[in-house]
Amino acid sequence: MSEGDARQVLLIASILVGLGVVMVYSSSSAYADSRFDDSGFFLERQIIRAVFGLAVMLILSRLPLELWQRAALPMLIVGITFLVMVLGMGHGRSAQRWLPFPMPSFMSSISFQPSEFVKLVLVLYLADVLVRKERDMGTWWHGIMPRLLIIGGVQLLIMLQPDLGTCLAVSIIAGAMLWIGGARTSHLIATIALAAPVVAASVCSTPYQMRRVISFFLGADPREAGYQVSQSLTALGSGGLFGVGLGSSVQKHFLPEAHTDFVFAFVGEELGLAGCLSIIGLFVALAIHGYRIARDAPTHFGFLVAAGITFMISIYAVLNIGVATGMLPTTGLPLPFVSYGGSSLLWNLCGIGILAAVARQNSRSSEPGRGPRASADFVRATASPARWRRQQR
Repeated sequence: MSEGDARQVLLIASILVGLGVVMVYSSSSAYADSRFDDSGFFLERQIIRAVFGLAVMLILSRLPLELWQRAALPMLIVGITFLVMVLGMGHGRSAQRWLPFPMPSFMSSISFQPSEFVKLVLVLYLADVLVRKERDMGTWWHGIMPRLLIIGGVQLLIMLQPDLGTCLAVSIIAGAMLWIGGARTSHLIATIALAAPVVAASVCSTPYQMRRVISFFLGADPREAGYQVSQSLTALGSGGLFGVGLGSSVQKHFLPEAHTDFVFAFVGEELGLAGCLSIIGLFVALAIHGYRIARDAPTHFGFLVAAGITFMISIYAVLNIGVATGMLPTTGLPLPFVSYGGSSLLWNLCGIGILAAVARQNSRSSEPGRGPRASADFVRATASPARWRRQQR
C-alpha cells in the first residue's frame, strides 16, 4: 500500500492547494480591489506559487531519500544563515520575518520567510542526527543536550524576529521528534520547565504578544484586542450548515488580512460546517496516510522523516484552526496549503514530496518482513521510546 499512500498524500495536498486558491480569491477580492484596484491581485500570485510548488512536490517525490540524509546538515547551516540575515535585512510590518530576494529590475520583487524553510530542514536534520546518535539519546549530556543547543539556537533566532507562534510550533515538532527518537520523557519535561521562563519573558516584553495572551485568558473588547477572533467567530457562525455561498462572505469586509491567518473562518462562512469538516477531514486523512508511511518505513531515518513531516503539517493545521475557532491564543500561523503565502505553501509541498518519497522507498524495499518489523518498532517507539531504544541494544 506504500505506493498507494504516496499517491494519496500527493492527491490530498493538491486538493487542499486547489481549495486554498479558491478561498484566497474569495476572501481577498474585496481587500485587493480597494488597495490595488485589482480583485485578482492575490489570486494571480497564489496560482503562480501553487503551480510552482506542486511541480517541486512531484519532483521531490521521485528523489532518493538518502539525498536528504546527506544534505540535512548543510541545509540546516543555510537555514540558520538565513535566520541571521533576516534580523538585519528582513522586513515586515510588526516583525522582521521576510528576507528580500534580489531580482532583475524588470521582474517583481520576491521575499521569503526563512522560518518556514527552517522548520522543514530541522525535521530532516533531527531525523539524521537521531539515527546517528540513537544509542546516546537516553543520556542528557551526550544525547539530548547537543540537540537542544541546536534547536534552542534556531528558536532564539526566530523569537528575535519576533515570531513566538512559529517558535512554539517548532518547539512542539522538535520535542515530538526527540521523544520518538529515544529521548527520555523526564529530560523533555525538564527542558520544558527550563524554557517556560524564556517564553514568559518574550511574551511580557512584546506588547502585541502580551495583548493576545491577556485577551485569550481574560477576555477582551471585541472592538480592540479581541477584534480578529470576534470577527472570525462571527464568520463561522454565519455560515450555518452549508454556508452563504462562494464569494458571498460579509466578514471579509471587516476582518483584516482575511486570506492569511483566518482563511478557515471564511471556509466556514461561505461553505458552512460541511466545508469546515471537509477541510478537517482532508488533514485527518493526510495524517493517517503519514502515520502509515512512517509505520512501514524500512529505515529508521525514513520513519523519523515521515513522522516529523506528518506532525509538522498536522500541528500547524491544529494551531491555525484552534485560533480561528477561539480555542487558542492568536499565533499568526498559516493553515497549511490553504492560507495565502508563498513560503508556507512551497515548503509544506516540499515536505509532502519528501513524505511521498519515503512511501515510494517503502514500496521499493526488497527486504522480506521489513515492513512488519518497522510497524512493531513504531508501536514500541511511540509507547516508550527510551525503553524501546534500550531493548534494541
